[in-house]
Amino acid sequence: MDISSAPVTALPLHVNVRRVVALTTVCGFVEVIGYKDAGGIYPAIMTGNTVQLGWSLAQGAWSRFSLLAFAIGAFFIGCMIASLIRRHLKRPPLELCIMAVLLVVAGVVRENAALRIPVELPMLALALGMQGETISRFGAVSLQTLVVTNNMVKFSDTFIGRYFGGKNAREKRPPLSEVLLPGLAWLTYSLSAAVGAVVAGLVSEPLIIPALILVLITLDLIRLPDR
Repeated sequence: MDISSAPVTALPLHVNVRRVVALTTVCGFVEVIGYKDAGGIYPAIMTGNTVQLGWSLAQGAWSRFSLLAFAIGAFFIGCMIASLIRRHLKRPPLELCIMAVLLVVAGVVRENAALRIPVELPMLALALGMQGETISRFGAVSLQTLVVTNNMVKFSDTFIGRYFGGKNAREKRPPLSEVLLPGLAWLTYSLSAAVGAVVAGLVSEPLIIPALILVLITLDLIRLPDR
């Protein structure tokens, strides 16, 4: 039988749940450490950085403006590099392993405070850009683990549609996965940021933790590919 014509079995919901939880844990963990190390500049939350960029421009705070512009530019370049790598890898999930290596190296670099903005910050931006490029769909649910606001909007909309849409609603009732995954993404992001902030004060190499999680996710993606 032709493999391409064989029926495709959807992954169980719990598989997508663990992947969303794991990836958002990595994001929240890395984001809060980068924010702390770079003096209030996010490695990958470009909404916050862009607002700060506009505020710095209005205030004429050119030193802060330059740092924010550097962070935003680093993220743009990181996403482009991540896209290039993904398009040439035979197994795109392996990009998460490259991301894990970047986190380990960034963890070493951050021990030198002078290198935290010029080296650590763009490395974290590149790493998180890779995560965004590698996986943004979980089963039938399109979900970007780097973006909290969009997930909050999705959760709110699908929650109302599923539980308060009414029998005569014109739109189809959203499945449980479309409600659960965006909600979990927001909740996990928040909790992992709190955990990351605490762990960063207790452990000398906190970025090892998200790096190990990424390796486990890579193995999971290769073992159970999402078709």
